Formats: sequence, structure tokens, C-alpha cells
Amino acid sequence: MKRTTKARLIFAAAAIMIVAGISILVHAAIGSATAQPVTIAAEPAEPTAPVEPAEPAELKAGKAKYDKRINPEPITAAPVSGEIRLKRTGYTVSYNPQLRQPNYVAWTLTAQRTYGNNKREPQFYEDAQLAYEQRTLLSDYYNSRMSRGHMCPAADNKWSTQAMQESFILSNVCPQTYTLNGEDWEHLESFCRRFVRHNKTAIHIICGPIFTSKPPQRRQRRLYVPDKFFKAIVCLDKGMERGIAFVYNNDSEQHPMSYYVRTIDQVEQLTGLDLFASINKKTQDRIEARSNLHGWQ
Repeated sequence: MKRTTKARLIFAAAAIMIVAGISILVHAAIGSATAQPVTIAAEPAEPTAPVEPAEPAELKAGKAKYDKRINPEPITAAPVSGEIRLKRTGYTVSYNPQLRQPNYVAWTLTAQRTYGNNKREPQFYEDAQLAYEQRTLLSDYYNSRMSRGHMCPAADNKWSTQAMQESFILSNVCPQTYTLNGEDWEHLESFCRRFVRHNKTAIHIICGPIFTSKPPQRRQRRLYVPDKFFKAIVCLDKGMERGIAFVYNNDSEQHPMSYYVRTIDQVEQLTGLDLFASINKKTQDRIEARSNLHGWQ
């Protein structure tokens, strides 16, 4: 046998022995693995975005149905001749199509309505439910030197996206001086929110414009400007029924809140409205004839 052939045979035999040894070691490892299960760590799951609570279907559909604990039905005034009633998610409007202003806006304020992540809308909207000649237009305010003053405030509608959006419809808005809108009127709005939060109760509110000028003042041909504004408030907690009203001149003067206090009866005489008409007459007579700001603080 040649020397090279003999070397090849020796090398092949050695290789066979090495492979056999590796096989024995592998089987031994597998056997020990059965005795000690190996746990493979799962890859961490990707974080999922928090699920936002779904807005109730009736709000998406634009219907004024809602949780009565958060947003009870408003107490309105008696029907007004020629009015158009507009029921929104967070308030009801008695609308005057001749003046293109609300006769009044009514809502019931609870603490829950004032909480939420819904922010102010970046713009106002014309009221598509009204005919063109009946509605206030966005262009009516251009160069009018008047601000767009909410009747039912945006901050009273934080609990609902739709309620917040609807608070910016122009049928819920009247022309106010910039000083009134940003100062004393806003102070009264904040006063109402503090009251329901502190007392964990509900109050019923009706507010609107008062026109005393004959004929009414106008800006930009179509925009009628109120001379005054009123806000009437009642609380119907059992044993603590009370009422109060305020009247503000639509000017740039500023005064303490006590300066504006009136009784609800006095507001009814100024406006000709029968406010909170569904409250029983005995209670109406008692709370509408009195007005004590100290009792609300």
C-alpha cells in the first residue's frame, strides 16, 4: 500500500471518531435539557395607545340627548311670539329672526359640565338651521368694533365635544363691547361655575339681550346691537330655593358685581319675558321677588 493512501485512511478514521464524539455530546445535552425546561423570554409587546371613551352615539348624531346628571333639561321662559326654538346639546335658544339675535338662551349648569378636555373652538359658525335672511353672518361682525359675546359660555360646555362646538354657533352669540365681554360679563360666568363646583349642585340660567333703543342700534347694516344684557339664575335645592338676576349695560364701564344685581321680577318687567315658567307659582313668587348676592357667595 502506498504511503499516501495509508495516510488518507488514518485521517478518515480519525474524522469518523470525532463526529461520533460530537453526536454523543449533543444527545447528552438534549437529555439534560428535558430535565431543565428552557424558558424563552417573549419580546415585549408594543405599547398600545389608550382607548379614548367613545362619544355617545346620540351626540354624534347631533341630537340633544344627554346624561341628565351632567346636563339636565334647561328651564325655559314661556313661549315668545314669533320665536324659533333651537335645541342644542348644551342649551336651548329662543331666537328672534327679525333682530337676528336670541330672545334668550337657557341651560342648566352642573359642576360636571365644567370639567373636560374639550378646548375652545378656533372659530365661530353661522347657524345653518336658520334661513340666510334670519341668521347672523360672520361678515356682520367685520369692522363692527363689537366682540362676539357668548350667552351660554364655552367654559360651561367642556364635558362634550359637540356641546363645545355648538356654543360657537352665532345664534348663541350677541354683539358686546370688548370690555363687557372680557371683564364684568366673564366675571359673572366664572362666578356661576365656582358656585356649582363649591356647592356640588345645579343652577338654572336664562340670559339674553335687552333692546331699549327705538329703533334698535345697528352696525354694518345687519348687526343689531343690544343696549343691555340680563342673566337670571335660580337654585332649586330643597329648602334652599333662591333666585337672583343681573343687568349689564353694553358699554365699557366696570363695576363690582353687586352693582348689577336685580330681582328676576325686575328683569321680567324689562324684557317682557316670563322666566322659568315651569316652576310652580308659589316658588316663583318667593324666589323671583328677592335678590341677595350674599346668599350666593
